[in-house]
Amino acid sequence: MKTFSNITLAVILTAASISVSAQTRFVIQNGENSQVFGTFAAALAATQAGDTLYLPAGTFSIGTIYIDHKLTLLGVGHYPEYTAAAGITWLNGSIYLRTGADYSLLQGFYLTGDIRLGTNAATQNVSNITISRCNVGNIQLYASVPATAEQILISENVIRGDIAGGNAQNVLIEKNLLNNIHSFNNNVLITNNIVFKPTGDTFQSLFSCLIQNNIILHNGSYFLWNSHSNVFLNNLFVSNFSVPSTSSGSGNIVNQPLVTIFENFTGTTFGYEFDFHLQETSPGKNAATDGNDIGIYGTVIPYKEGAVPFNPNITFQQISTITNEEGNIEVEVNVSAQER
Repeated sequence: MKTFSNITLAVILTAASISVSAQTRFVIQNGENSQVFGTFAAALAATQAGDTLYLPAGTFSIGTIYIDHKLTLLGVGHYPEYTAAAGITWLNGSIYLRTGADYSLLQGFYLTGDIRLGTNAATQNVSNITISRCNVGNIQLYASVPATAEQILISENVIRGDIAGGNAQNVLIEKNLLNNIHSFNNNVLITNNIVFKPTGDTFQSLFSCLIQNNIILHNGSYFLWNSHSNVFLNNLFVSNFSVPSTSSGSGNIVNQPLVTIFENFTGTTFGYEFDFHLQETSPGKNAATDGNDIGIYGTVIPYKEGAVPFNPNITFQQISTITNEEGNIEVEVNVSAQER
């Protein structure tokens, strides 16, 4: 992390111009130009192609929103421990990216609903979309099958439900904590994820996908239902998994008791209190296809601790509750710059 992380910004704010309760601001940035808004709806309505909309900490009801131009939507994060100073960005609603939203980026917030591409066949033509470091319900890459979305990156998210592909093409699904992935056909890489769903339909309708370096906690029936021609490399399973005759693979590690995998995990689904680093004695250590760990903390660029977004992160803030003799309020803020 950059040395900027320990710089203290002492800001003196006049009581006449700002109050502690009125600091929720949504900022639109495009190059050197910026605009400030008091509500999410007003800020979103004012965005144009290429803008970045910075979301503050807080809980905001956004309803169902539709984005049809290139937009970076950037919150302050969703891990309570890593956003303790300012709070998390919590959005009540769902987000639809429609035709015209190519090259959009969504990062750094908790979303109660889903992220979806398109509302019908005519509006689902999107490409080069990045969804990262969010906590979302489901991600659906289509409105009508077959999907026409392509060049989609889904990385470092907590996905409480499924990723549904609808046969979207050129998709990279990496370092996520999720329950299920289904409906992909060719040109899809599923790597270094943790798949929690213990039973039921999981990894269904997958065809010609490369599935590698994942930790898969499924230990029941209906795994890989209606799936074939996939390649399984160096995944770690709690079950006695064997590669189906209709697929191929090698290097998979099976029959691993759950209690021997992670540093701290006692549940059946994601929780912020758990530690998903591998135990030092886990056979998944340095066992991925690239020689790094299997799971989200593998690869040369592991899952970022706390899924902190790339914008500077507030690590400490202290706001005086009284004014000084000059009528000013003293605010002390520590800001941590991010390398990625």
